[in-house]
Amino acid sequence: MSPSLKGLKAVEAALRLGSFAAAALELNVTQTAISRLVKLVEGQIGQRLFERQANSLAPTPAGRSLAPLLADAFRRLDAAVDTVRRATPPGLSVAIGPTFAMRWLIPRLHHFQMRHPGIEVRLVTAIEDDITLRPDWAATIRLSAAPLPGLAAERLFSAVLIPVAAPQIAEKIKRQTDLLHHTLLEVANAPQAWPRWLAASGLDPARFRRRLSFDYSTYAIQAALDGLGIALVRPPYVQDDLDAGRLIRLFDLALDDPDKAWHLIYRPEALADPPFVAFRTWLLGEIGKTGETADN
Repeated sequence: MSPSLKGLKAVEAALRLGSFAAAALELNVTQTAISRLVKLVEGQIGQRLFERQANSLAPTPAGRSLAPLLADAFRRLDAAVDTVRRATPPGLSVAIGPTFAMRWLIPRLHHFQMRHPGIEVRLVTAIEDDITLRPDWAATIRLSAAPLPGLAAERLFSAVLIPVAAPQIAEKIKRQTDLLHHTLLEVANAPQAWPRWLAASGLDPARFRRRLSFDYSTYAIQAALDGLGIALVRPPYVQDDLDAGRLIRLFDLALDDPDKAWHLIYRPEALADPPFVAFRTWLLGEIGKTGETADN
């Protein structure tokens, strides 16, 4: 059996440093562990590598021959790992909600990859109420008020919500009171959205009892596409479906929260990071195509 890399590392450190105690300190293990690993290697190669005396440790001729070979081997191994590490493509992690990811970003991300094939974008799901920016995240895209203390926040989309339905449902709705005969598709994290829209329409929310609730907006959108009812949605999430006629907007009334908008949130120093700068430039360009204005 060939010696393990761990065992050879223990032998190399002990030969170079001249003691098991020093090798244990360098490798952050116990002296007993070093002694055990060295004995295991000696047994596997059939050679004694050290002369063990009461207060000293001396390499045998076999140990002296092996020392430079092991040192060179580990230098080469470290260099190989470093080469691979440096060759890892640059990238960035962006924390986003599942609906933004599925309904807007992912369908467009191939455009970024075509323009910047050497930059890896890692999408991280962020659904917490508190807006945070973990050390390993380059940015997050969240619904928030701006600015945030210590962070830059650039506006992407307004917080507008509009009612939409599949064509077979929409054709049956001529006036707002017709909504009484259809199911309202709700999202659990926005329970007041439909009551606010109905009240703004002059309707009593208490009269609307046919409701179906979902954890995420993307589920409500899919339910609307499948004809299960009427959803309140962000226009950018369904623009492709509206253009293709898969969904129909109902009425001109939109529900807005003027104090909030969807923002790209990042640390100011990220503007010195080329992968992030490339992603930000592309993202704001894509936002511009939707007709939204990204405010710096």
